[in-house]
Amino acid sequence: MKKIFTLCICLVMGGMASFAQEDEIDHSYEFVTQAGDVIPHGSVLTLDQVVAEEDPETGEVSYMISTDFVVKSIEGFPTDLVRISNNITRIDNGGYTTCALGSCLPERTSVSQFYSAHASIAPGATSGDLQTEWIAYDYGTCTVEMQIEIGSKVGFGNFQFEAYGPKITVNFVNPDPAKITKTIKDAAVVGRYALDGRELSVPQRGVNILRMSDGTTRKVMVK
Repeated sequence: MKKIFTLCICLVMGGMASFAQEDEIDHSYEFVTQAGDVIPHGSVLTLDQVVAEEDPETGEVSYMISTDFVVKSIEGFPTDLVRISNNITRIDNGGYTTCALGSCLPERTSVSQFYSAHASIAPGATSGDLQTEWIAYDYGTCTVEMQIEIGSKVGFGNFQFEAYGPKITVNFVNPDPAKITKTIKDAAVVGRYALDGRELSVPQRGVNILRMSDGTTRKVMVK
């Protein structure tokens, strides 16, 4: 397996209509790296650490590029709820998936906007792994605008929006697959599941989660 990794954070200067004005942003919550460094509002990240996976049953190879940051409560309150707005502005192929904040959602394969699940993050704590990936089957790019939204609970756990948190743009980039060495694993598939947890008896189009005989799991894209 060959891993290709470049993380580029470029601050986008003022004047971009797609981002809320700085004085409208609530910085009680921030996107932060695994090392704890804040990713500033308006940043553009390029992620191209590619893990190539081969489905042992179908022989199809997919290419997974994952986020490597979390959401941290900087000055948030215990009663707050947080969710992430995902605005896919480009996706060349494959599927964009997220299990952020505790619930896996169906993969998106076209330009669209949707919200993650919502959850509370204790003051000073982080969300943990956002489990957000672009799973491609060819080279190309997937661009997603991710914005933290802050709210409160109403009714039976419903989210009531109150403020916009920081917003960043993430470019998932898969170089020409011919330049990437396939990941070949000897472990056998002992379970196959959809993103919603349903067990699959045969490969299903879209993202499949494989449970392997060596105890690992992997996500693959079935065309």
